[in-house]
Amino acid sequence: MKKVSVILPTYNERENIKLLIPRIFQVFEKNNISGNVIIVDDNSPDGTAEKAIELQKNYPLILIKRPKKMGIGSAYITGFEKALENDSDVIFEMDADLSHNPENIVGFLKKIEAGFDVVIGSRRIEGGKIIGWNWYRKLVSKSANFIGEWVAGINGIKDLTSGYRAYRKDALRSIDLKKIKSSGYAFQLEILSRLLKRNLKIGLVPIVFCDRYSGKSKLSKMDVMNFFLIALRIRCGCL
Repeated sequence: MKKVSVILPTYNERENIKLLIPRIFQVFEKNNISGNVIIVDDNSPDGTAEKAIELQKNYPLILIKRPKKMGIGSAYITGFEKALENDSDVIFEMDADLSHNPENIVGFLKKIEAGFDVVIGSRRIEGGKIIGWNWYRKLVSKSANFIGEWVAGINGIKDLTSGYRAYRKDALRSIDLKKIKSSGYAFQLEILSRLLKRNLKIGLVPIVFCDRYSGKSKLSKMDVMNFFLIALRIRCGCL
């Protein structure tokens, strides 16, 4: 039985994690998965950390509290390091806002068992779709994928910006996480670029992405700008 860790970066996600955490562990129990959840909270003013502490009474939940908002990319790195320290076999990225369905965890693990080193949940292959986005969010997402393909030069992967992923522990150990420069959403592009340089086997599973249940999106114009700059650095070989 593989040991699984799910990393959840949080900032003002109190209302979402109280619904999401039980759903994740229901999937674990139903499918005989040995797993835990690692929440990396950036000092949420809404009491997300306090809700996580409450949930720890019933679930194997690890809470890492950081002093301030430091970016989703650095939150994932912090979570990855903790999961690797605990010798988890498969490590997931998942949004904490209920946009990612925990039921898909089983499909990811089947791909891992089939020999893939990294599995990406794609909204842009057959069976995948996006629900609840307005035209602007769709435009930003399509533009980011275009930039990832044509500027960074990462081809053949539909949905480069997806934040629902699973990694074998050896895949993450094959790269130096401390060398990753991106603290924001460009992290998804940069880590994928570094993994591809290791010639790792990357697979896709279709997911249905539903816009967040509660709260506001953290994506900013600065995140979009940084994504483009990271793509340029990947293209010129600076990363």
